[in-house]
Amino acid sequence: MAVEIRVAQPSDAAEILRIYAPFCESTRVTFEVVPPSLEDMRERIVRISATYPWLVAEDGDRILGYVYATRLRERAAYQWVVEVAVYISPEHQRRGLARVLYTTLFSLLRIQGYFKAFASVSLPNDASQGFHQNLGFRPAGNFEGAGYKGGEWVDVGWWQRELQPLVDAPLDPRSFPAIRNDPRIAAALAEGGRLANSRKDLR
Repeated sequence: MAVEIRVAQPSDAAEILRIYAPFCESTRVTFEVVPPSLEDMRERIVRISATYPWLVAEDGDRILGYVYATRLRERAAYQWVVEVAVYISPEHQRRGLARVLYTTLFSLLRIQGYFKAFASVSLPNDASQGFHQNLGFRPAGNFEGAGYKGGEWVDVGWWQRELQPLVDAPLDPRSFPAIRNDPRIAAALAEGGRLANSRKDLR
């Protein structure tokens, strides 16, 4: 089967939760301790997708990983930047899929009118730090002892990446549903699929 990069739907909640739940239960990757319920995950997909892209990589009826953007902070002046996150099922990690998903997401965010993406990394995590750096992120600072999980206080590193050059008087970003039918969206998703399928270890 060919890997497809597509927009997530509420019906994907079970497969997305299958990937995400272990990160809650046994890692410090997310500061969520108890996995959301299936209904909560459906609601999360609907809520985030009302403004930002949420994408999945699918092979047949199996989701291999997903990526999404969300609001960084509530204040109005933050509206041109986003926070991003990517999760890959264990059997497909370190095969380039996270790079494909992030690259596709960034293309959509540029079309919407966003200028910077921020990502958080629970420290220490050399693999994630190296991945983000190789993808064009640069360090933006650390929050020391920002969370308590797994019996210890955990630092969080923040990374940032420019999506496009800053401009004076930027237009308000458009919601993802408002541009969903833009031909550039379909082209970006198709390019993501092409990149995914060009990697033999994902097929």
